[in-house]
Amino acid sequence: MEDARQIGQKRPRRAVHLFKSWPQVARRLRAASRIALFLDFDGTLTPIRRRPEDVPPLDLAARGLLHRLANHHRLEVFVISGRRLVDLRSRVRAPGVHLLGLYGWEGRDTPPLREERKVLQRVKRLLRDRLSEMPRIWIEDKKLAIAIHYRGALPAEIQAARRVVREVLERYQPRLRLIQEKKAWQVLPCAIGGKGSAVRKLLGKWRKQRLAIFAGDDLADESAFAALPHGITVQVGNTRRTEALFYLHDPGEVLTFLRRLEAEIT
Repeated sequence: MEDARQIGQKRPRRAVHLFKSWPQVARRLRAASRIALFLDFDGTLTPIRRRPEDVPPLDLAARGLLHRLANHHRLEVFVISGRRLVDLRSRVRAPGVHLLGLYGWEGRDTPPLREERKVLQRVKRLLRDRLSEMPRIWIEDKKLAIAIHYRGALPAEIQAARRVVREVLERYQPRLRLIQEKKAWQVLPCAIGGKGSAVRKLLGKWRKQRLAIFAGDDLADESAFAALPHGITVQVGNTRRTEALFYLHDPGEVLTFLRRLEAEIT
């Protein structure tokens, strides 16, 4: 699958700060008859917290901005995340915004993958048994995915946990695959193609061509950047080489970008 970014894989280039190229970007925004805006959630619309459940819902100003953009006649707005769809709904709360959970799998017309769920439950039990003596490593059960978090763990613990995860997954190849995220590994069925696959399928449904914009901070967003070579792709954080053309420093700059976007199309 094109979305699987292996641990330690190098990135191809450094991006340019989006606001330094704003005149050219603004011209493209004004010229586009339709725009598809895709936004990651954690690290893009909101700062990352130690645990996913610690992230609060978007504040009133951010929700209002997303609502206005989503209701503009030239815009379709999507929030696409590794979180479950039900989780996203509780945190975004912006009417008109399309929400896509599990890397774009949830929120579209996709099969339930019942057999894969059973396999993932077996994998979860194996991982819990083998990682039980690593208190800084913890497992998040997403039903159709398993996240193994290691934020705050010691390097030796991370290395040992990585070996365990790889050994367990070898038993279930090629049904399952691994996605590297910031301080986490995601185990999910190969049928879930990832953000790049989801974005391509959504864009392919529309008859009229759209200018695609994608902003995300994580390794899981790289396949979407690669899938949109003619779009406006924005890596949030600029801590690594990336497939994205542009970068912004943090979620605060992302909100500034969205306000600039709104001003250009008004």
